[in-house]
Amino acid sequence: MTSYPYRFIMNYKGGAEEPYTQKMLYTFDSPRTSQGYMVWVEKYEHHFYAIKFHLRKDKANKNRYNVMTGLGEARPVINTCIQIMLDIAKADELSSFGFIGASMLQESTINTKRFRVYRRIMATYVSEEHFEHRFNVKKSTYILLRRRAMEKNPNLEHLIQERFVQWYPYFE
Repeated sequence: MTSYPYRFIMNYKGGAEEPYTQKMLYTFDSPRTSQGYMVWVEKYEHHFYAIKFHLRKDKANKNRYNVMTGLGEARPVINTCIQIMLDIAKADELSSFGFIGASMLQESTINTKRFRVYRRIMATYVSEEHFEHRFNVKKSTYILLRRRAMEKNPNLEHLIQERFVQWYPYFE
């Protein structure tokens, strides 16, 4: 699995108005295109982490998660995000993860191109030995539920979904 070297930059604490308890920033540069990327990992209740990434140059763009880079390096960029995820999984043995396959600007939110790519890559690289794979094609969301966490809390998936519907109307 080809990925790029990355570095942890900083932690942000979630405030009362934020749904997450912590937000971590990682960055990396592509040696192939010399483009910089920012990876945001939001930590929520129940050891649930949402991973988002975008080009550094798009950080002020309100559509930063909806634009395609056109750089032809989706696989190593996604693989780098997976490496960050696996590092978090080592540090937090109850961690579960989620992704939204954001739609392109003129694309439906149902079964997006990004979602189809994420789904294929997660099924290939993330073992079902430790994570249960769940997805929602209509919302283009993918969740990796840690089996160890589900043993401790069989209602985990419902609790996570309930909180996301509360904070984000998109998930209703």
